[in-house]
This record gives sequence, structure tokens and C-alpha cells, in this order.
Amino acid sequence: MALKNFDKNALNDVEIYIGDPNEQVRESMRSMTRAEGLRRARTFGRIDDLISAYKEITPDLLVVSDDIAPNIFEILRDIRQYRLGRNPFVMITMLVTADKDIHAKKAILAGCDDVMIKPVSPGRMLERVNHFTFNRLPFIATTDYLGPERRRASDRPSAIKQLTVVNSLRVKAEGKRISQAELGRAVEGCMAQVQASRLDSHGLKLGYFCNLILKAYEENKVDKEVEERLLILVGVLEDASRTAKAIGEPDLAGLCVQLARQVEEMAERYQNPTESEVSTLRKLTKAFELAKQASSGSAADPAPQ
Repeated sequence: MALKNFDKNALNDVEIYIGDPNEQVRESMRSMTRAEGLRRARTFGRIDDLISAYKEITPDLLVVSDDIAPNIFEILRDIRQYRLGRNPFVMITMLVTADKDIHAKKAILAGCDDVMIKPVSPGRMLERVNHFTFNRLPFIATTDYLGPERRRASDRPSAIKQLTVVNSLRVKAEGKRISQAELGRAVEGCMAQVQASRLDSHGLKLGYFCNLILKAYEENKVDKEVEERLLILVGVLEDASRTAKAIGEPDLAGLCVQLARQVEEMAERYQNPTESEVSTLRKLTKAFELAKQASSGSAADPAPQ
């Protein structure tokens, strides 16, 4: 039994989308899922049809092949970044071509929960779905990634916060019901955590690049790489501004824009910066962290009774 941990009475509520250009693959997967009791398994041979359906109803599980569209990885990133669909935390299984190692890496970077090398038997796919439904990895949110944390426990410690995100597939697999309104509220709650975690990630990245740039100036090793790193700082600050704006922190957003413009001017004359500009660089990370703490502190204040 591929779905041994699923509540058999709840299987009919699970929404599954399967996208693969090969009709035989689609039909074998649909037959297997329906034989398991998953009656709401829809298949798509064209990415446009899948996206149209996805905009109407976000499934609990998305199984998609790497050859359904040339831009499939961008589409998956749009899903994870909440630019497509109503649930960026949908469970995603990607099937990748055996001789395309780069596709497996792209699938991971796009935030997929599971990556399987083709050919994949429907039974094996469902076994993996069963495993990841109940053993889903925590998510992390950085400046350019939202998805499972794949660092091993043996890797060096990370300061990035791990997030437990909504998993509608597990909710239904356990025999519970979740309305679209409830799912929407859960998604918004998780997105608030994502945005806060992103701000933390922005701070870490700012500190890292500021240290590299200041070290180059101190050691008089100023080359084109310094300019590139200053422009990276500009990008991080602009991202941080957008994130701050998204969580309703206009003061922090404004500060980030102001700092971005100052660093941008510094990049234009990176070989001969003024002492004031270098001083700004030294204070930049602290200014960001203080503003972030002030914004989170005000957000935590109890509302007047």
C-alpha cells in the first residue's frame, strides 16, 4: 500500500495536479492515484492548462515533469514566492530527466520538496509522497529562496531560522478538513514568518558583504570585485525595503532605500570613496539591525484596549 499512513476516508478530499507531456506517463500515474482512492487527481500535458487550473484551485500536491515547459523552474519559483497561486507552501514533487543533472539542482533551488529521477513508477512516487507528507523538511526563507532546508545536521550551524509551514496535504491525510478560508489564513500567518525571516537573512547578507568590502579597503586591495560587492549590497537593501514594505514597516523600508542610494553613489567612485562613505559602510549593518528591532518591537506592542 503506497499511502499506508493516509486516512482512507479522507483521500477523496486531496487535490493532486500531475503535469507531464507524455500521455502514457500521465495516465499511468492517474490510474495509480485513483486506485489508491485519490479521486481528485487531474493530469495536464500542457503547462498553460496546468497554470490556468492552478490559478483557480491550488492543489495539495503538485507533481510535475521537467520537460513540460522550458521555463518550468521559473514557474515553480513563482509558486514558492507567492506570485502564482494561493498557497506557496504546496507540496511539490519534481520528476527530472536522468541525463540532466543540472535539472535536479534547479529543482532543489526552485524549492521542490522532492526530486525524483525518471523513469518513475507511480507506486514509487506515491511511496515518496507518503514519506514527505509526514516527514516534511522545515522551510527557510532567504533573500532569493523559499523552500525546504536541505542542510544536514553535520553541516556548520546556520543562523537562518527554520519555519514549520502549512501542509494541507498532511492535514487532509490525517482525516481533517481545511476550508479555503482556513488555508488562506494559515498561508498569511506563515508568510508573516517568511517575511520576518527574510529580514533576518538580509541582515546576515549585509554584514557578510560589508565585512568583505571593508577588509578590501583596509588592505588596499580595491579592484572591480569591490564595485560588484557594493552593487550586491544595493540589491540586498532594495530587497529589504520591499520586504519591510510588505509587512507594513514604512520607516524601515525608507531607511533601506536611503542606505541603498548612499551605497550606490559609493559604487560609482569605489576606488576613491570619502571617509564619510566608508563610515556609513561600517555603521550600515548596525543601523539596519537597530531599525529592524525597533520595527519588530513596535509591532509587538499590545493594541490599546
